[in-house]
Amino acid sequence: MAESNDDRTQPVPNNAVNAPQTSYRDPSAAPLRKLSVDLIKTYKHINEVYYANKKRKKANEQGGHKKERRLYNNGYDDENYDYIIRAGEMISERYKIDSLIGKGSFGQVCKAYDLHEKEFVAIKIIKNKKAFLDQAQIEVKLLELMNQSDPEGKYYIVRLKRNFVYRSHLCLVFELLSYNLYDLLRNTNFRGVSLNLTRKFAQQMCTSLLFLSQADLGIIHCDLKPENILLCNPKKSGIKIVDFGSSCQIGQRIYHYIQSRFYRSPEVLLGIPYDMAIDMWSLGCILVEMHTGEPLFSGANEFDQMQKIVEVLGIPPRHILDNAPKARAYFDRHSDGSYVPRKTSKDGKVKKDYAPPGSRKLHNVLGCDSGGPGGRRAGDQGHTYQDYIKFRDLILQMLEYDPKHRIKPHIALQNCFFRRTADEATNTTPVSPTTSPPASGSRMPGSYGQATSSSGVYTGDSNATTSEGPSRGSAMDCDSPSTRANATWSNSIVGSQTMDTPSGNVARTKTANRSNESSTTTNSKGAHQTRNKTKQMSKYVNDNTQSSMSVDQASAEQAPTRTSHEASSSHTRMTYTESVTNQKNHRLKHDVSRNESPMVDVCVQPSTVAST
Repeated sequence: MAESNDDRTQPVPNNAVNAPQTSYRDPSAAPLRKLSVDLIKTYKHINEVYYANKKRKKANEQGGHKKERRLYNNGYDDENYDYIIRAGEMISERYKIDSLIGKGSFGQVCKAYDLHEKEFVAIKIIKNKKAFLDQAQIEVKLLELMNQSDPEGKYYIVRLKRNFVYRSHLCLVFELLSYNLYDLLRNTNFRGVSLNLTRKFAQQMCTSLLFLSQADLGIIHCDLKPENILLCNPKKSGIKIVDFGSSCQIGQRIYHYIQSRFYRSPEVLLGIPYDMAIDMWSLGCILVEMHTGEPLFSGANEFDQMQKIVEVLGIPPRHILDNAPKARAYFDRHSDGSYVPRKTSKDGKVKKDYAPPGSRKLHNVLGCDSGGPGGRRAGDQGHTYQDYIKFRDLILQMLEYDPKHRIKPHIALQNCFFRRTADEATNTTPVSPTTSPPASGSRMPGSYGQATSSSGVYTGDSNATTSEGPSRGSAMDCDSPSTRANATWSNSIVGSQTMDTPSGNVARTKTANRSNESSTTTNSKGAHQTRNKTKQMSKYVNDNTQSSMSVDQASAEQAPTRTSHEASSSHTRMTYTESVTNQKNHRLKHDVSRNESPMVDVCVQPSTVAST
């Protein structure tokens, strides 16, 4: 017995460790059995697994989630703290969800049918995270304040109907509007809208800024851009401003990084205190873009943005640069106190050859001497040399470097550029709501940024054509990589579109891929409906030129005809369109969406100089 115990304490030989162990497999699990006797059971199991995965994938896609992700909040939220939206779901026993409209860093926007009011609405569902909740509560406060001060909706501000909390998510219910102004540009092949329609937009925007500047409001929007200005009705030129998620009141400025880069004012770029004048700067940039089809200042980053501004407007006044904390990031100071643009950015990443300061004249950008941008408006009524000079002078006053001298809304409204406009063309009545809930799988009319087969996009321009141009980000960049994969309320009430892509080329490639895939998987009826939709939109654009004209010319002006310059070959038009598209691609490549960047990065950092 002692020897036996000694043997058990001896180490196990190495060859014994690797000795094969005999095992027996369950006969029912043997591959041969599964592929012979149990073949039917095997196929049944495969089908069950396949369809279970397919169903789960479809549910995720309907909620805007292409890949299956980890769930939070008892399975209601995804890993990004977004509520998982599913078509047909009832929210608060009142709103029937139709589909996802937009998605961004703030959360998501969906179309829904209000069973109580019998109308369609847009619901902005905020992320289930404190930083986003706090910012959304500020937005609610400002919207309620504005709506109370404008009960009749005369000042072009979106209406907040109500707000509530659902499954730990703050939900904001807005009136349902139509396309945003970027969609409008896209439907003109980025050739821009007429000067007459641009005037209508300008007058409404100045009126809205005048309203916001009232002493009892003092609200700075902080993120004006085409994506945040929506048409109330695709057949009218009436607009409303949306997305007050970055807004603040005078004296309560807590952000130091605001405004989408293309529309960012010099005082924000330079890091000096700002006020409501930054919105007027953004408006000047927007109006030029609406008429030319291209951003006036399309910087790839803040350094590039400032240099592009200098190309047009020259070097900022010395008294501004002397008091600007970030002046040395863009300019070198000589011993005599004068400033010159830096050759490269401080990090050395930007090294470009820029035009001399002030050499790229706004006069030439607008084509004042050549019949408009690219000569495309030559001979058109309402586009005379005098009309362009008035427009140019107004824009230059909006783009004044010194915010103290920048034109104020009430002065702008008295400018000779503005003329009386047709009431019908500035109607702010939203699209008429359907009085019954949609059928299963149907699309709701009049949704943000989405065309319907029954109505086109109002451009006020007979020369405009419809096109599926590139998507872009909504633009509050942090100059750091992020996903504009738009989104926003660009097609929604917030400003960016869920379906934005990081580059125009990718956007066009994906669009083409979707088109090719659709042609092989859908029936001919669906393709026919798509072609009809495009034809109807194009026809509507051509039929509604007169709506953009002023009252004093409406009776005399007919739809403008193309000049010989405009009636050039299709090859020439394609070349121009490609150049504009390349410009948009460049814009997409470098401009990061505010709505898709972390809220804590862009909204939660206090600033002692109150510069966003």
